[in-house]
Amino acid sequence: MSSIRNIFSIGLAGADAGVLSWWRALRALAVLNICLWLAVLYFGPVSGAHGGLQLALSGVYVLVCAYRSILPRVDLERLVVVDTRLSSIFLGRTAATVAEICFALQLGLLVHQLGAHAGLPWVQTAAWTVPVFMVVAQGFCWHSVLTLNHITQACESLLWAAGFSWMAALLAIIALDSNGWVSALAIFGILGSTAFVAYVLSVDVPMYWRRYRHGRSSGLVYMPLNQGARDAWNRRVPTGNWAAWKADALWLTPYFSFGVWISIAIVCVPSA
Repeated sequence: MSSIRNIFSIGLAGADAGVLSWWRALRALAVLNICLWLAVLYFGPVSGAHGGLQLALSGVYVLVCAYRSILPRVDLERLVVVDTRLSSIFLGRTAATVAEICFALQLGLLVHQLGAHAGLPWVQTAAWTVPVFMVVAQGFCWHSVLTLNHITQACESLLWAAGFSWMAALLAIIALDSNGWVSALAIFGILGSTAFVAYVLSVDVPMYWRRYRHGRSSGLVYMPLNQGARDAWNRRVPTGNWAAWKADALWLTPYFSFGVWISIAIVCVPSA
C-alpha cells in the first residue's frame, strides 16, 4: 500500500490544478466503471453464449481502461502523469491494443445479434467485417507509436471512422427490417456511430494532421521500428502541465467514460 501511495504522491507533486482535477475524475471513473461491470455480472440480464462472450470482452475493456485512467499517457509524445514502469508507453499500448480489439469484437457481435433478431442472415455475416477495420487500425497505431509519425495515427482514426460508418449502414438495414426494441436499438446505434464519426473527422484527424505538419516543419526525425520499440519501452516524459494534456483529454475522457459505458451496456442485449 505504501508503494501505491508513493506512486500517486509522485504524480501529484508539482501538477497544476487542471491536471489534478482531470486525473481525479479519471480515477473516479475507473472505480465507477468496475462497479458497473460487477453489477452487470451479478445482477444484469446476461443471457446465452452471446451474453457470456460480451461480458468477457467487456471485462477486458473495462479493466484496461481503468489501468489507463489511473496511469494516463499520450503515446507519441511519451507523456505520463506518473513516471513509473507501469506507465511504459509500450506496455500501455499493448494493453490498449488488446482492449480495443475486444471492443471491436463486441461491436461486431452486437450487429450479429441484432441481425439475428431481425432475421437477416447476410447482415450477420457482414457484421464480422466491422471489427476488421478496427483490427487493421491497430497496425497503423503501432506504426505511429514506434516511429513518432502522426500521419499513421490519423490513418488509424480514419479506419475507426470507416468501421463505425459501415456499422451504421448495417444498423440502418436492421432498423428498416425490424420493429420494437431491435429497431429502436439499431436507430440508437446509428445516431451514436454517426456522432462518433463526426467527432473523429472534426477533432481527432485534424489534431493528428496538425501534429504531423508541425513535426515536418520542425524537422522531426522518425524512428526505425526497432529503435522506436526501445524508446516506447523506456522513455517517459512526466508532466503535470495542463497545457500539455488538454488536447488529448478531449478524447481520453469520453473514451474512458462513454466508451466504457457502451461496452458494458452491450452486454445486456438479449441473445437471439
